[in-house]
Amino acid sequence: MSITGAFIRALIAPLWAMKEKSPYLQYIKTIEHMHCLPIEKAREEQLQRLRTIVRHAYAQSDYYHERFDESGITPDKIEKLSDLQYLPLLTKDDIRANKERMTAHNIPKTNLVQKKTSGSTGVSVELYMDKDSGEWKRAVTIVYDRWAGWDIGERVGAIWGNPECYQNWRMYLRNMLLTRHCYLDTLKMDEQSMLFYHSTLLKKKPTILFGHAHSLFLFARFMEQKGLSDIKPKGIISTCMVLHEFERETIERVFGCRVTNRYGCEEVSLIACECTEGNMHINCDTLIVEFIRDDKPVPAGEPGSIVVTDLTNYGMPMIRYKVGDVGILSATTSCACGCTYPIIESLEGRVADYVVTPNGSYISGISLTENFAMYLPGVKQMQIVQERIDFLVFRIVKGELFTEQTVQTVNHLAHERFGDQMNWQIEYADSIQSEKSGKYRFCISKLPNPFS
Repeated sequence: MSITGAFIRALIAPLWAMKEKSPYLQYIKTIEHMHCLPIEKAREEQLQRLRTIVRHAYAQSDYYHERFDESGITPDKIEKLSDLQYLPLLTKDDIRANKERMTAHNIPKTNLVQKKTSGSTGVSVELYMDKDSGEWKRAVTIVYDRWAGWDIGERVGAIWGNPECYQNWRMYLRNMLLTRHCYLDTLKMDEQSMLFYHSTLLKKKPTILFGHAHSLFLFARFMEQKGLSDIKPKGIISTCMVLHEFERETIERVFGCRVTNRYGCEEVSLIACECTEGNMHINCDTLIVEFIRDDKPVPAGEPGSIVVTDLTNYGMPMIRYKVGDVGILSATTSCACGCTYPIIESLEGRVADYVVTPNGSYISGISLTENFAMYLPGVKQMQIVQERIDFLVFRIVKGELFTEQTVQTVNHLAHERFGDQMNWQIEYADSIQSEKSGKYRFCISKLPNPFS
């Protein structure tokens, strides 16, 4: 660990937390203490928090009061964790249709933070999170990121889209003094940008690299092709997409360190993280995670839809939320790393192809979701299909707010992202078919796989 990082952990981080009136440092201690306890203790804590948030949702949220009554469920019937299966499921469509009714009467609007997901499934969702829930999510992320060799104050090389630190001077100052991220924008992964980022990493010497799985792989492969082998972080965190084994092998070979695979979604933050033994432990600190098929729990070893209950968001309770991914719960119940939390055997979903532009640049699908899905009012669902090197199809399901301005925005974004040599057309559909796994693919390329 660096001297600068140690100084930030000892002085700047506590002072900044005091300035923000943030309890996240105390939450970190609570979470790390829980990791040392038997799983039974974690289950007891989960049950207590589940019963509390279910009672709260029933009493304070019009939506949940109505849904629970329709299902014939009252909070007092939740006596054990398995009783969670009797509560109604929550979908993205439910959130879009009932966002305001889902919020709690006793939480002031000034205490709510509005979030908009990037729509990696082609469907963007707006929701609220109370500020304290955000602090829990911040703490959880830090605790699990430590598994990769990082800690507060250590520099991060982030291969990511839409860097937030450049939005205003306050965020720039925060990044310079506390979070210390240096970015390679995944929308600009051309040779010149990657060479410049390589030189930046040589100067900054980040403790870890962090980014989308495919983007990390693309940068690693670029370095290998250029004969560059001088970036040696302590660890790497991969997130947002499926991390394929060939990608992991390339990344670890080029950078000479272990990749920590992380799984989550913007609605509830971190869901699971890979430990030093290579097992992906479920976050039992702030969530309850279920695996279901036909609305019923599936046993370990069988694939099921991932359903998550957030135990911290009282502002807009997220109870039994269908994430949209499919996973398999492992039958293994112990791990040499010491963490007693359940293990996810495998994950499906989070697969986003790259668009290849006529000038040879690669743009990751996950970055395109952050740029299209988030800025297109009136689009209920969208899919980008690359038919040829110079031709794209934008498939759009119209929403109620769709106007001619929406079309103009699509054309503007397409020209801005793909350049003058790219052609495209817009097609309208009543719906977009999902994959067998249940996931929608926002971006599909019909070109040969650039990563094979």
